[in-house]
Amino acid sequence: MAGGDDKFQRALVVLGEWWAAFGSTSLLMAAIVAVSAIGTFAAVRAWFVPVRATALAPATLSVDTQPPGAQLLIDNQPRGTTPLSLAIEPGAHLLAVRAAGSERSVRLTLAPGAQVAQYFDLAPTAPPASTGRLSVLTDPPGARVAVDARHRGVSPLVIDDLDVGDHTITVTSDSGFAQRTVNISGAVAKEVVFSLARSTAPTAPVAGWLAVASPFPVHVIERDEVIGTSGTAKIMLAAGKHDVVLRNETVGYEGPRTIEIVAGRVASVEVVPPLGRLNVNARPWADVLIDGRPAGQTPLGNVELAVGFHQITFRHPQLGERTEQVVVTAKDVCRIAVDLNK
Repeated sequence: MAGGDDKFQRALVVLGEWWAAFGSTSLLMAAIVAVSAIGTFAAVRAWFVPVRATALAPATLSVDTQPPGAQLLIDNQPRGTTPLSLAIEPGAHLLAVRAAGSERSVRLTLAPGAQVAQYFDLAPTAPPASTGRLSVLTDPPGARVAVDARHRGVSPLVIDDLDVGDHTITVTSDSGFAQRTVNISGAVAKEVVFSLARSTAPTAPVAGWLAVASPFPVHVIERDEVIGTSGTAKIMLAAGKHDVVLRNETVGYEGPRTIEIVAGRVASVEVVPPLGRLNVNARPWADVLIDGRPAGQTPLGNVELAVGFHQITFRHPQLGERTEQVVVTAKDVCRIAVDLNK
């Protein structure tokens, strides 16, 4: 109230001056004005002081993490480790938690007196298990197959859920057993072949083979898995009916087949390629040979050829000869053009 006392003293001085200049009447009026001003100032001052003195109620923030023990930062200032509950000033804040190289952050706007809880899952995400594919063949077939002492079936057998790494493969038949350690990779299918002693007692074969003849390579696919390719050794399959697909994505060929495998015998399948179309052109012109056979003079349009790979030879009496290879597909018209001037 020191400011109020000073004003009161000044008011008395002014009152004295008025007394000297204007007399008692003017002094009375001035006194009334001065006292009213002092009262008003005191009332206003008393009203503003409590308003300034009233502070905003803090908000309560609770932070938890999984796993616990993460460092908690608010507005980039360390505040402790989780789980933690603390009072914080209302307003906008940046909340961050850090643990084992992992960090999560979020922006919050807290109202006065609010109670806010935040939860962060900092547990590292386990990478998907990497598995590989193993094909087990035995001669003779029909051996019992175990992987890491766990029975998995009878050969020939394909196992596609083995973890990457080393595994012990054991095959057992009536005449004996064999064991081998193989390394499974997630990128390359592994094939292992065992030669077992043959029993002197006659036994009925339980598997046969499939041979595929095709003018172009095809994958043999059963249950969305590649079990072999054409042009290689015979594919061993368990006796019985097999629904397979013969596929070559490069030439756009796909042919479903149902094959009956007879134990101890070879089932043969031949791929008859469908026809595709080829357009041929040359600058300035050329005689064309397709796979060594004359086909005419450029331009040639919609020449029908079996899908697959073909040799196209261009001949010009002054510009010489050039040979190119093309892939005729079943899906689109194939086009080839050369400039013999270059």
